[in-house]
Amino acid sequence: MLFEVCTEHFKEILTGPWITVGRTDYRVAVDDINKIIYVTGQSSSQRADWKDNLFFATKWFPDVSIRVHAGFLRQYKAIRNDLLDIAYKHEGYAIRITGFSLGASWTQIFAQDCLYRWPNRDIKAILYAPGNPWRSLPRKYKKALKKCSVFVRSIWDPVTWMRVLLFFRYGETINYGKWYRIWPIQHHPDQIIRALKERRSA
Repeated sequence: MLFEVCTEHFKEILTGPWITVGRTDYRVAVDDINKIIYVTGQSSSQRADWKDNLFFATKWFPDVSIRVHAGFLRQYKAIRNDLLDIAYKHEGYAIRITGFSLGASWTQIFAQDCLYRWPNRDIKAILYAPGNPWRSLPRKYKKALKKCSVFVRSIWDPVTWMRVLLFFRYGETINYGKWYRIWPIQHHPDQIIRALKERRSA
């Protein structure tokens, strides 16, 4: 059942319309009937974003013991005020976060930012092919993120293997793809959809 949801859900998050601020593409939808805020982060193919991946850990508000990937933080900071304004305006609403690739990376920082302000709020994230944003993170945030986050990642996706650079993510991980299928790299949306369908039918 989960993989049926994931396949359709993943297709859904690939489509716009997107709001673009600087190089950050995102979408926000507010469901006033069910009292839910939906935040979606989009991927990027811009070379400048890949160069940002070479900028490593930097300090992050609100806690000096938090160190985060500088490139992902730069993406989030471009739209942070807009997202938090919406979250404050609808403070009683649940927050649902999703994203793909780069959008699945900076949205993890958004989730932590929300958990800092509303530790008891209904916050859930399903993120596809995410990078790993955290270099150091206090235990309370690790526990909170683990409870609310699900990562759907390919076995052979280099974007999701930033652990070798000592960056981490915190949550449940669902693997897709085949161990023996090394090429093509399973980061392109078509490859992800194919692998999710294979997993569902297995």
